[in-house]
Amino acid sequence: MNVSTTSSTSSISEQRLVEFKRIVEGYLLSIVCICGLLGNALTCVILSSRVMRTSTTNIYIFALSCASSCVLIGFLLTHGIRSTFHAEIFYQLIFTRVFPIHLTCLLIQIYLTATVAVDRFILICLPFRGQKWRSPRHAIFVVLCVTIFCIIYCIPFWFEFTLMKKNNTKTIVLSKIGLHPVFRLIMRKYLYFVFVFLIPLSTIIICKTMIIKKLYTVRQRKRLLGTLSKQNRSSNAINFLLLSIVFVFLLTQLPCFVFNVLYSWMGATLMANLRARQYLAINNLLLVINASSTFILYAFFDRKFRQVGQHFLFCHPLPASFDGQGGATRILTSNRNPSFFFSNSKSSRSSIHLLKNHRYSSTVNNNLQDLTKNQLFEGKLLTAKSVPLLETDEQLST
Repeated sequence: MNVSTTSSTSSISEQRLVEFKRIVEGYLLSIVCICGLLGNALTCVILSSRVMRTSTTNIYIFALSCASSCVLIGFLLTHGIRSTFHAEIFYQLIFTRVFPIHLTCLLIQIYLTATVAVDRFILICLPFRGQKWRSPRHAIFVVLCVTIFCIIYCIPFWFEFTLMKKNNTKTIVLSKIGLHPVFRLIMRKYLYFVFVFLIPLSTIIICKTMIIKKLYTVRQRKRLLGTLSKQNRSSNAINFLLLSIVFVFLLTQLPCFVFNVLYSWMGATLMANLRARQYLAINNLLLVINASSTFILYAFFDRKFRQVGQHFLFCHPLPASFDGQGGATRILTSNRNPSFFFSNSKSSRSSIHLLKNHRYSSTVNNNLQDLTKNQLFEGKLLTAKSVPLLETDEQLST
């Protein structure tokens, strides 16, 4: 009686779990994955344009969008299609190949988010000492180093799972390497805790805390001095964009980190709990939301991103004051002087000096134009008068 009751209860629980995963990992996760792939594709197209790819921040976000797209494809193949269509055979065929690639892309995404936080920390908290580290060439080098490190770190996971055939049915099981105590102890416990959880998470939290503290101090100082301007608001929008990316990352990744740490210490016994498996399905949905949020956050905070996006999608012309590096602004002077450009990154003294030099050069050019006109109309008279002047000078000198 007790055995039959226990078996019926477990079967009901399994049915509830299947229905729960079909809704969460099937429908919701697949919809978010498709929308995220479209958004990341648009982000990559916009950030790879000539006017946007000169910024180091945009290079990091471009690489992050590419890694997030690979993460979304992995979730769609291993969870979305399986839970929606009950494609167990398809899942068994692709899992051993897709799982290590998917894990590598997840690790690249984690470290690129930490790289974005470090890059913004250098720009805001160390603007002079760390400026040499913020160049497009250095950004590409950092992205390549992060990618190579993550690929090397995830090489052992290619040998963790294998397919076993029992009674003409194939099942995914741990391989001999995956079952080895040394592998479980080093790769799934200590190295995961250090390289996947501790280092990137502490880096992100420390950098984010220092950035918020520095921005608050600078804002209070500018408010006291009364120097807040539209330029400061636009730069603050970029800061809020990157902080929001880091915030969404922490909000969605922290539950997954906690679950993976518990799994590394408790092992497969954790998956015997029904609530833990439901919690894992929710974690997968949160990871997909994180990988799909870059386009929405960029379009909400960055005005130039919206302008370039409208230019690509709807063929809207870019504004006259638009500059890819965010440094050029048109200043309209009086009718006598034409418009000119000066960099926003310059100080007010240098801009005033440029203004004076421009007025001086325009005045000289106007005088030269008047002189050439007089020479055209009175050329013969000037040449006739120049000879006796030279003669009198020579006579005076003699």
